[in-house]
Amino acid sequence: MKYRLFNNGTAIAVLAVIAAIMSITAGAALAKSIFSSLNPESVTVLRLSVSALILLFVLKAWKAQLRKNNLISIILYGATIAGMNLFFYMSIKLIPIGVALGFELTGPLLVSALFSKNRLDLIWVLLAAGGIYLLIPSANSATTLDPTGIVYALIAGIFWGAYIITGKKAGNQHGPKAPALGLIVSSIFMVPVGIQHLSFVAINTDLILIIVAVALLSSAVPLMLEMVALRTLPTKTYGVLTSGEPVMGAIVSFIILGEQLSNNQILGIVTIMIASIGVVLSPSPSNSEPVST
Repeated sequence: MKYRLFNNGTAIAVLAVIAAIMSITAGAALAKSIFSSLNPESVTVLRLSVSALILLFVLKAWKAQLRKNNLISIILYGATIAGMNLFFYMSIKLIPIGVALGFELTGPLLVSALFSKNRLDLIWVLLAAGGIYLLIPSANSATTLDPTGIVYALIAGIFWGAYIITGKKAGNQHGPKAPALGLIVSSIFMVPVGIQHLSFVAINTDLILIIVAVALLSSAVPLMLEMVALRTLPTKTYGVLTSGEPVMGAIVSFIILGEQLSNNQILGIVTIMIASIGVVLSPSPSNSEPVST
């Protein structure tokens, strides 16, 4: 019996997902710290644009062979990147990062359930969902959450689920250049939304440095890591592994921003970790492996 952790380079892909989660959550906390100076829409467009420029040169994306038959995958990929990041930033302005990520995770969990061919995997998905439930504040404290922030997080989750699917296809068609191409497209989508604050940022050195750091942590580095994972891991495995993102987000936001964790949230963290380990170690049916590139 073979296990995913040791099958066809899956260990590297799993480590890539974990590193991407750490990078994304640190970037989110740093981005939230400057929302008093820039609104989430502006931070999104600036972050995506800087990330696109970085990856454009690092990956030499201008050499990509774009044709009509593969252009649509990049457009859809870029659209999901833009939507996922915009609504996530809009949500964390109103509710804690860990809670926002908990709501947002409904997207990847749905993808995992839809693509699952193993009943045991569905059990791990349900366990992860239970952990997310514990991570979210109890009924009494939940009344203090801004409902608009919850809606934004759920919309971000829809885009996150779509990102998993479109990212896999874009990676198969465009290889390692896909993240740069996707970020360029996402920046184009976002420019009309956040362009009004660009002049202010241009004369503020501190904000420029923070935006560059956020771009590296939240987009450039994790997108390259996730592209490695999406080209190797089955879609449902990737979807459940990312259940660790609310865990990391809650921890990082506590360290950087002082956002407190309740006992239920700590229990939720442990539950999600168990679910993530379970899905990686569960036997993998041969017909659930990703298509080779």
